[in-house]
Amino acid sequence: MITTIKEVAEKAGVSISTVSKVLKNYSNISEETRQKVLKAVKELNYVPNSTASNLSSKNKDKVALYIYINDMKQAVDEINMLYLQGAFAMANINHLELVTIFNQMVSDMSTQELTSYLASQGITGIIVYGLNKEDKKILQLIEEQHFHVCVIDAPIVNDKTSSVMIDHQKGQYDVAKSIIEPEYTRKVLYLAGKRNGYVTDMRIEGIMKLQKELGFELNVQYAEFSEKMAYDLTMRYASDVDTVVCASDLMAIGALNALIKMNIYRKCCGFDGITLMRYAGKGMLTCKQDFYDISGNAIKEMERLLSGKKGQKVIIDHQIISIRYEDSYK
Repeated sequence: MITTIKEVAEKAGVSISTVSKVLKNYSNISEETRQKVLKAVKELNYVPNSTASNLSSKNKDKVALYIYINDMKQAVDEINMLYLQGAFAMANINHLELVTIFNQMVSDMSTQELTSYLASQGITGIIVYGLNKEDKKILQLIEEQHFHVCVIDAPIVNDKTSSVMIDHQKGQYDVAKSIIEPEYTRKVLYLAGKRNGYVTDMRIEGIMKLQKELGFELNVQYAEFSEKMAYDLTMRYASDVDTVVCASDLMAIGALNALIKMNIYRKCCGFDGITLMRYAGKGMLTCKQDFYDISGNAIKEMERLLSGKKGQKVIIDHQIISIRYEDSYK
């Protein structure tokens, strides 16, 4: 029977990640712990995973990019592609090895199985893009602190976990304030994202803050970041409002198409700054995120965590801009 790294960890009384670090000759492990692990390895006749063994000789940290595949099958691949480009560019500068893991690849694993799998691959850090509140597996992994983790767009920080994102509350507040005219606005339709999303909550806080300041009536509907749902909700509610504020550009495109279909004019804005907004044809305002830069900063923050520093919250700048078709030629 083949001995697993989990059995070695249990016999030595340490975590799986500690066993992995001992086998890769990390310097930040006490001699007492090192000897316990090596003794357990010898007694159990454990043979390390070949990939992890090869990595130990390179003395190079290996970080997983954990990405959620869009389950709505919509044209938002641009965001994930920019995330990947930014991460690999910065990792190349910092000589960090990256692997990409999509959530569907490990969907059948328990937290314990995922932890064992990641450790067996020699992974010491994880960058999580788009974590939602219902992914208990990743949330537990973060809580147990077996790995250094950097979460994008989730306000989670502990000793081994950092958060990197824009200020979503302020971003939503800023873009909505840019199009809402207090003297002419009685009602606002707000198309929010997914109910289980951290960014959804933060952006709703932004529009509600503006509502308290300006006193308009607010109708919040969840469109799940779906262009089709945004179209349908706009068709249903827009005739009774003065402004439509959308928590993503994709939803703004759906809302705009509905307004055109209804042959009515309502101010409308988006959020994200994706390329598709250039083809909406109306030069809508949006809160632009630099996904490439956000991901690059996540790599730099991971380097900081791997050096032994504690987790922290990192806020990246955003811009309120109008994206026009002409911008595609610049």
